[in-house]
Amino acid sequence: MKYKSLLVFSVLLAAIAVSCSKENASGNLPTGIDIEVGENNTLFILNQGAWPSGSTMDVKNLSTGAFSANWFATANPDVAQGLGNTGNDMAVIGGKLWVLMNGSNQIAVVNPATGKLEKTLDVDSPRYIIKKGNYAYVTSYGAAINGSVYGVKGKVYRIDQASYESKTVEVGYQPEGLTVLGDKLYVANSGGYQADQENTISVIDLSSFTVTGTLELPVKNLNRLFSAQGKLWVTTYDCYNADWSAIVTPASLGSVTPEGEYTAVPGVTVGMPALSKDKLYNVSYAGMQVVDAATGEVSAIALKDAQIGYPYGLAVHPVNGELYIADASFTGDSRVLCFAADGTFKWSQTTGIGTGPMLVY
Repeated sequence: MKYKSLLVFSVLLAAIAVSCSKENASGNLPTGIDIEVGENNTLFILNQGAWPSGSTMDVKNLSTGAFSANWFATANPDVAQGLGNTGNDMAVIGGKLWVLMNGSNQIAVVNPATGKLEKTLDVDSPRYIIKKGNYAYVTSYGAAINGSVYGVKGKVYRIDQASYESKTVEVGYQPEGLTVLGDKLYVANSGGYQADQENTISVIDLSSFTVTGTLELPVKNLNRLFSAQGKLWVTTYDCYNADWSAIVTPASLGSVTPEGEYTAVPGVTVGMPALSKDKLYNVSYAGMQVVDAATGEVSAIALKDAQIGYPYGLAVHPVNGELYIADASFTGDSRVLCFAADGTFKWSQTTGIGTGPMLVY
């Protein structure tokens, strides 16, 4: 979710002038990109914290139920700054857990077995990460998040998973989600810090790592981007009026062909999305919905025997279809709730402050 809405409480208190509310979902098996698969028995849980306090990470063993609170800090007692501020996304790349710290302008490279910090990479306001081939691709706002990102074009980092050498290419304003379809990398530009939000997807040739085109959509303030069934699937953020008193345009979901033909998917209350096995899962205050990427049909999963106050993260188990939903609090402990694929409640785990991004490995 966007930095300013990830920190919605502090942002509003600080009266930062923005016009659209801004995620994250991992633990999915989307088509197009490469996923490094572990034993699928570990759930990494990223707690964003309440700004300006730092983020923390918890780990739950899905086989035994064992839970390790504040896993990263316990493994790294000598790292004074801890994990950093405002964790936004995670991925396992080259056998290492890459954790994007948006507020700290860095990526923490962590041993997924021990939690030990192995390296930090300097990246201006990293947003989302995917892997394709030997590279990690990371969207960036193009300037340090604690500086000024207004009027600054965003960029995509291509980082070698072995050497960590990087190269960048400029895209639109405040890029968010990204994915691969065919031999192209697609990047959703939000423009959420601009007076007029973006309605574009940047198209990057993977072999040359250059921008070769732009898709213009009839919707603005783009957020997450997935690929399935030969199409792109893009969500948008809610757009508010100048004083945040009303939503002007609700968040939306649509499919996009490689040529840029947009088709809205009606009946979806967009919240936290995740893609698994060509099904786009979405959890919001309205409940759990699933979009079949092959047919575009929308169905609901009734979540039984548990109430979710503030759904802020979603992961889907790639084998058994279990659903892990972060119910976040920014003033105290959050929790993660687990449901079977049919919506049957299984367990609840108390976690840290501001629980959001999760990853099954």
